Amino acid sequence: MAAASKAIGLIGLGNMGGKIAEKLYNDGYSLVLYNKTKDEYVPFDGRERTDISSDLKDFAKRLRASKDAAIVWIMVPGGAATNTLVAELSMLLGKGDIVIDGSNSVYQDSVANHDKLKAKGIFYLDVGCGGGPEDLLNGVTLMVGGERTAFERVEDILRIVAGNGAYGYLGKSGSGHMAKLVHNIVFYGIFPVYVEGTELLLSMKSRNYGGDFDVNEALRLLEKSPPINTGIMKAVSTAVRAGRLPDSPPQMTVSEIVKHGIENADRLGVHLTITSAVLSKYASMSEESRKIYSAAKRIITSH
Repeated sequence: MAAASKAIGLIGLGNMGGKIAEKLYNDGYSLVLYNKTKDEYVPFDGRERTDISSDLKDFAKRLRASKDAAIVWIMVPGGAATNTLVAELSMLLGKGDIVIDGSNSVYQDSVANHDKLKAKGIFYLDVGCGGGPEDLLNGVTLMVGGERTAFERVEDILRIVAGNGAYGYLGKSGSGHMAKLVHNIVFYGIFPVYVEGTELLLSMKSRNYGGDFDVNEALRLLEKSPPINTGIMKAVSTAVRAGRLPDSPPQMTVSEIVKHGIENADRLGVHLTITSAVLSKYASMSEESRKIYSAAKRIITSH
């Protein structure tokens, strides 16, 4: 194996874990790998700087063969699978070792897992990952919670995995997975609205314009539109970080063109269930949310 300072253990070689292993290997890291099913080992068979483990005890033994502290990145489903694995690792790792949990665990579990390992002198970092397997090729966002000293020790690893994306330290244990929870809520809240809007676009083409309307070009331009692409979250972030919130919450209104689109969607046989539900609740938005919305909308639209 290469120098111990460039060695890492990875548990879970699925769509995300396997690509993380590839990125670290290509940047010169030696790998110690463990996966419950053996098919995922195939891409790594016979490589230099790669140890394939037969079981979890063998994994820990191989990883801790050097005098340096071990670093383990786990990429298994959040919940029982991660919690059980952390409990097992607490019996196999030692003082000063670091566990990086890249799962979708709820932050309360992450705090409990941190405390379990801390009792053994083992560091635990909860890392929320914004992006999927394909995003790893270009860049993902890594949101990290836990002890800052552990974060600093693995910063090179985080930099490599994030690629052209971003990574950062958020605070004490649970912070990373707390931010990922918000990431997922925003994602699943926005996703169906995008989908329903696309359905409406397809219906408008078929009902009104037929071959005279290039829906693929319309989708390409919508995809490139700054507010839809990245502008909304950037504007929200800018408004909050810059302290640009109004003193009093404004009344929430939906523009007339949006109202027209919603009212006429049924005529086209498109039922914008999620979108309508979201828009119907605008007036019920909390005062603080209305302030944030107003400030961010001003950044995007200038009014």
